[in-house]
Amino acid sequence: MRRAALLAVGLAVLAAAGCDRKSVAEATAEAPKPEPITVTVANVAVRPVERVVSVVGTLAASEQADRASEIEGQVVEILADLGDRVEREQVLARVREDVLEAKLREAEATLEKATADDARARPLRQQGIISEQEYAQVKWAIETARARRDQLKIEREHAAIRSPLAGSVAQRLVNVGDYVRPGTVVFKLVQDDPLKFRGEIPERDVPAVQPEQAMRVMVEAFPGETFTGRVSRVGSASDPQARSLTFEALVPNPEHRIRPGFFGHGEIVIRRDERALAVPRNALSTFAGVTKLFVIEDGVAHEREVALGVDLGDGWVEIATGVSRGAQVATSGLSRLADGTQVVVRGDTAPGA
Repeated sequence: MRRAALLAVGLAVLAAAGCDRKSVAEATAEAPKPEPITVTVANVAVRPVERVVSVVGTLAASEQADRASEIEGQVVEILADLGDRVEREQVLARVREDVLEAKLREAEATLEKATADDARARPLRQQGIISEQEYAQVKWAIETARARRDQLKIEREHAAIRSPLAGSVAQRLVNVGDYVRPGTVVFKLVQDDPLKFRGEIPERDVPAVQPEQAMRVMVEAFPGETFTGRVSRVGSASDPQARSLTFEALVPNPEHRIRPGFFGHGEIVIRRDERALAVPRNALSTFAGVTKLFVIEDGVAHEREVALGVDLGDGWVEIATGVSRGAQVATSGLSRLADGTQVVVRGDTAPGA
């Protein structure tokens, strides 16, 4: 009797389980499959990429000079001022020279007299009338007079203060009427074509930077513009505090638009990669510091984590790792995609749209 009851209960349980399995199977068969997501795609492209080292620095004059007076006197004329363009040997100012002219005339008269004395003393020496020592005194007088005359000629030429270089006036330090002495600085001059761009290279980038490499410089005074130059020098010792090395680049400045003292951002082009992989920027999504995209294969989206390289502009960016050349990547509908999502590629748009 008890066995019969247990058997009846078991049959009831099996019957119920069978009904449940049938219900699940029927529900599964009746549930509609999710609709594929419509996406646009682009092919992973091959683009040329410049590898650069980013630096900051300051523009400086390629040459600069403090022009000082070489004679003593009063400034009587100023012929250049702050910001003026000047050529080499151009007269910048003049020092009073009438006193020098008078001294020069005196020296020329003294030389003329000494020359005449020599003409009279030479036959007397040949006749033995005067001694060798007396004749040497005559020769000494003529040489001294000639040296004095030549010195005054040079001083008269220096009354005109000339520029030692072609460039610009950075500062004027005297006025008409000022009294100057030898060594008094009158002008500060700079040569601003080309300019030197001086900056620091991080130690990790030092092996890649060499003289003659091209570089681009951007300054705040001309936003959106780039001034090109070339690395001219790389320092031989690192700064132990900054862990960097000084470098210089020459930047042509024929129109004199950029000025010594401007702060700038620079990019040193260390090499060019002709076959870098790139995708449209709208194929990328970033979350929690992870950048990914979706590769489309046989109508299925496959999630790929990627590492970015250089921003190529025009809406494209280099992919360092994560995809291969020729792959198709989704460029729309990214927020609705997951790994394994079924997709349909739109055929009415150009690749990369």
